[in-house]
Amino acid sequence: MKVIERLSNSFLVQLILTVIVYVFYGGVIGISLLPSFYLILTASRILTPLNTLSNIFLFSISMGFSLYLFFIAGIIVMSSLIRLLSLGMKPGRYEAVSIVTLRWLVYSGIYTLATRLILPMVPMTFFTNLFFRIVGCKMGKNVKLNTWVLNDAYLLEIGNNVIIGGGTDISCHLFENNKLILKPVKIGNDTLIGAHCYISPGVVIGEKCTIGLNSFIRQDKYIPDNTVITSLAGMKIRDAYFIEKKLKTHKKG
Repeated sequence: MKVIERLSNSFLVQLILTVIVYVFYGGVIGISLLPSFYLILTASRILTPLNTLSNIFLFSISMGFSLYLFFIAGIIVMSSLIRLLSLGMKPGRYEAVSIVTLRWLVYSGIYTLATRLILPMVPMTFFTNLFFRIVGCKMGKNVKLNTWVLNDAYLLEIGNNVIIGGGTDISCHLFENNKLILKPVKIGNDTLIGAHCYISPGVVIGEKCTIGLNSFIRQDKYIPDNTVITSLAGMKIRDAYFIEKKLKTHKKG
C-alpha cells in the first residue's frame, strides 16, 4: 500500500494517468459522435454542391439532426460505460488510493462529460430517465427528473410518481477522512423534491413526502411517510438545528 501511495503522489505517474484517462475520454466522445459524423458525411455527399437554397436548407437540417443524434448516442454509450465500470462496487468505505476509488474517478469523469455535453439538453424527457436507468438507477413509473445531478445513480432507488426539481443534487458518495464512502439513497412513491435541494448519502425518504425548495437533508437521515419539510431561508445552521431538536423533543413528549 505504501508503494502505491508513493506512486500516486508522483508527478510523473499523475501526468501519465491523466493523459491515459483523457485519451479514454476522447475515445468515449468520439464513439458517441460516430452516428452524427456518418449522417453529416452522407448528407454532404448527397447534397454537394451546396449551390442551391434547397440543398443548403436540407444540409442545415441534417446538421441539426446530427446534434441530437450525438445526444442520443452519447446517452447510450456513456451510461453503458458507467454501468460497466461500477459493476461490483458495493456501499462501503474505500481508501483514497485503491482500485475502487480509481474506478469511481474514471466513471465519475464520464458522468461529468454527460452532465456538461448532453443531459442539460434533454431535461424532463424520456432520454434523461433512460440514461439513469442504464446506469443502474432503480426507477419506478412516471418519474419526472428536472435535474441531472444524480451522483452514483446505481445506488439510487426512486419510487413511482416521484418529481425531482431543477438543480437538486442527490449524492450517494462523499469523501471523509481521506476515504471514499458510498451509501445508497432511497426515495419513496409519490414524493416531491423541490428545486435546488441537496440529498446526502444514506438518506431514506418515505412515501408521499414533500421536500421544499433549497432543503438540505443530512447524511443517513430517515424521513417518514407523509413528511413535509420546508427550508428556513437565511437561518443559521445552529438555529435550524435547535428548532429541529425541539421538534424531536416535542414529538417524543
